[in-house]
Amino acid sequence: MDIFVQQLVNSLSVASVTILIGIGITLIFGLAGIVNFAHGEFLMVGGMATWFMVGAGMNFFVALVLAGLLVGALGFAAERCLFRFTLNRPMNGFIMSIGLSVILQHAVIRVFNEFQKSITDLVGLVWTIGGVDIIAMRAIVVAITAIIVAITYFGISRSRYGMALRASVADRDTAELMGIPVRRYVTGVFIYGSLLAGIGGALMISLFPITPFTGSVIIIRGFAVSLIGGLGNVGGAVVGGLVLGLVDGLSAGYGYPEWTDAYSLVVMILILVLRPQGLLGGTLGPKAS
Repeated sequence: MDIFVQQLVNSLSVASVTILIGIGITLIFGLAGIVNFAHGEFLMVGGMATWFMVGAGMNFFVALVLAGLLVGALGFAAERCLFRFTLNRPMNGFIMSIGLSVILQHAVIRVFNEFQKSITDLVGLVWTIGGVDIIAMRAIVVAITAIIVAITYFGISRSRYGMALRASVADRDTAELMGIPVRRYVTGVFIYGSLLAGIGGALMISLFPITPFTGSVIIIRGFAVSLIGGLGNVGGAVVGGLVLGLVDGLSAGYGYPEWTDAYSLVVMILILVLRPQGLLGGTLGPKAS
């Protein structure tokens, strides 16, 4: 039993990073209807930026904030220069995002090289509770993710801007007729989703080494999280991340650890077959005009 709990605790920190990228994917899809395949590379850029800044002597938490802002600015540039022209043709946006992901990979290789990057354990503490070892940095990652999820949830469900965002997701045309600046909300969602990816990259490199190709791997899990919970549903992204965390814990403790991603995708497929809209229900995205 201790082995299962230990694996579950370890996988929760990985699930936290996946939840952050899943929220970004689901927000962007819900409002813009674009499946942004470059979102994984945004996470990778955030991780690489964090590695560079920490290596230069900067405090990790300062680097985390700056990495989020940097990738948020990257998301703003991508939306303004690329994706805003594909809002009425989401498939074009999807193909464009694949091209952007490849460009970002090669740009990072050109600047830093193709080898993996890592940073040392920033806390160096391990707590033992009931026979289960809890690495302090993993607990910090989970705590930061929980705070971000709470802020996002209450911002969307309780604030005036969140109500306008939900109205835009439900019916973009009617929201525009009611005076809601939908295009500005699209830009804001791209910035916020990208910022979360940058923070996710900073948190990920605090746990594991990353390479310029890490984004191509993590994006699959990000889509799985979003689809399991319901694409376009922020709460669904959290539930999807926890489901994958449970699958990771079970596979590491009782299955073949090298098959973890395969197990996760099998679970995703089964859920989509039995409940195509996801566990909490999703959205088909805005209608193309």
